[in-house]
Amino acid sequence: MRRVLLPLVILGATVAGFVMVARNTAGGAVSAATSPSWVLLAAAFTIGAVVQLLRALAWRQTLGSAVEFRAVFASSAVGSFLDTVLPGRLGEASKLGVLRAASGERWPGLPKAGGSLLAAHMTEAIAFCLVGATASSFLPIPQWARGALLGAVVLAGGAMLLAFALHHEIGNRLPKSVDRFFASAAVPRPVLLKALAILVATWGLRWIGVFLTLNAVGVHVSVGAALVYMTVTGLANTAPILPGNAGLYQGAAVGALAMVGHVGAAAVAASLVMPVMASVITASAAFVGLALYGRRFAELPRAAFRVAR
Repeated sequence: MRRVLLPLVILGATVAGFVMVARNTAGGAVSAATSPSWVLLAAAFTIGAVVQLLRALAWRQTLGSAVEFRAVFASSAVGSFLDTVLPGRLGEASKLGVLRAASGERWPGLPKAGGSLLAAHMTEAIAFCLVGATASSFLPIPQWARGALLGAVVLAGGAMLLAFALHHEIGNRLPKSVDRFFASAAVPRPVLLKALAILVATWGLRWIGVFLTLNAVGVHVSVGAALVYMTVTGLANTAPILPGNAGLYQGAAVGALAMVGHVGAAAVAASLVMPVMASVITASAAFVGLALYGRRFAELPRAAFRVAR
């Protein structure tokens, strides 16, 4: 019972939080959020599902081919879903627990798995900044967002260069597990470029998904305005504290839409629908990933929560 109590409490608190936000929101926003264009939402859902596959594929590039793809996909999907309902980034830690349970004898070890996951995330941050930099060149991205994008590139690239330097310069003097972690985080250039190309594609698809979802709830934005929204909310989601980044995400979403001339009930509705869509998409991907393991279906969530705790 104690194994499921914590996740049930967190899930209940998250649902209650969204209900409270909805109850205190203007009636027009609630109406817009509950009566979207289901065709556009279905298209956005399909795109989101493809994004989950591509994110797992990018991690597979940095991890290597020793672990089968279904294990990487299940781990990535479960962790991404938990990121939407757990505080902080506990979902990221759970990915390693699920990967260990799913890969069995092919488990590459914590240093290798953790280093490869760090490399995938740093590469994803660089890909996001490349897309955001494209937006800032011709769209009304605020100055603080431009600075944040530049800072994120420096931090992500610097972390990977530091891992490379530590591995090659003092790796033989470090504990073997630590050196393996740095070696896995410092992926070779061909692998980095392949993962980067995949992750740039994921952000391109997310851009389209954001455009479709915004229009589905009555925020009739251009493709460029959707990119502004994705950039600003993406920066706000860098370090979430509450489950689903509740509150901060809504503020960033409404602010981003105000930058491009969209205010009112539909803008607030979009800020409510987007996190719910993210949870539904990642939950569906996680269910598929777990279903690939048949009778072992129940083992993997337990592994995720053991790490998350």
